[in-house]
Order: sequence, then C-alpha cells, then structure tokens
Amino acid sequence: MWTPATQLTFSYLYLGIAQGALETARDYTRTRTRPWPSSGVATATEDPYIIRTYGEFGIDLQAADAAAREAARLLQTTWDAGDAVTQELRGELMVKVSGVKALATRVSLDITGRIFEVIFARGTHPSYGFDRFWRNVRTHTLHDPLAYKINEVGRYVLNGTYPTPSFYS
Repeated sequence: MWTPATQLTFSYLYLGIAQGALETARDYTRTRTRPWPSSGVATATEDPYIIRTYGEFGIDLQAADAAAREAARLLQTTWDAGDAVTQELRGELMVKVSGVKALATRVSLDITGRIFEVIFARGTHPSYGFDRFWRNVRTHTLHDPLAYKINEVGRYVLNGTYPTPSFYS
C-alpha cells in the first residue's frame, strides 16, 4: 500500500503548490495589478477577464481536491483491509490514484503557468518569484510521466485491466 499512498501524496504536493501560486497571485492582483485599459473598470479586481480566470482556477482546484479526497477515502479503506486486500480493491485504488495524479498534474501546471495572465507583465519580474511555482511543479511531475498515468486509467476504462503493481503503480 506504500505505492498508492506515495503517489497520492505527490498529488497533494502538486495541488498545494498550485494553491500557493493562486494565493500569491491573488494577493499580487489585489495590490499591484492594474486593469486592462479597455476593460472599462477602475481596478483589476473588477476586470471581468481576471475574475473569470480566477474562477477557472478555483473550479479546477476544487475538482482536483474532490478527486484527491475520494482517492484518500479509498486508500484508507484499502489500508484498513490489511491482509484481506484483494487484487480488485488494490486495482481500483491505483486507477483512482493514477487519475488523481494526472488531474493534479494538469491542474497544477495550468494554474502555475497561467497566473501570469492575471498578474500581467510586471509580475514576471524575478523579484516576485512567481516562476518558482511552475518550476517546482514541472520538476516533480517529470519524475513520473503523465502519459503513463493516463495510460493506466485508459486501460482500465477500455479493457477493465488494473495497473500492474510496481514502484509507480
């Protein structure tokens, strides 16, 4: 059960980095970002484009968090089964965890890469360090390629085949 627990932990790490990026960008937007000149509003926090983008970020994090919590509940159920864990239960767990890891990877890379769309050009200055969020997520996610997680879920959805237990599954 260590592999699913470890893989789920990495998913939470990615989501935590995305949450940190979102909060840091939000603070910057509230205090330093100016609205786009043609937006017709006085502050960046009233700019409909900026509001929509933050909405997308929030929705994506909410969905990924819900999926991670569901996988965590199944992990606890599997862990509690102890020696009575079946191949099916472990397989279902790993499919869920692989899906969460793929979703967390996508969401975290999207948010950490797109925060610049709401903080604009001045926010790219190295003194703010916004690039650290993307760099940290990207580095971690490259250790376990997304394509393989998606493949595990796809094989299950299409053929009913569980991932083969390994260091990564």
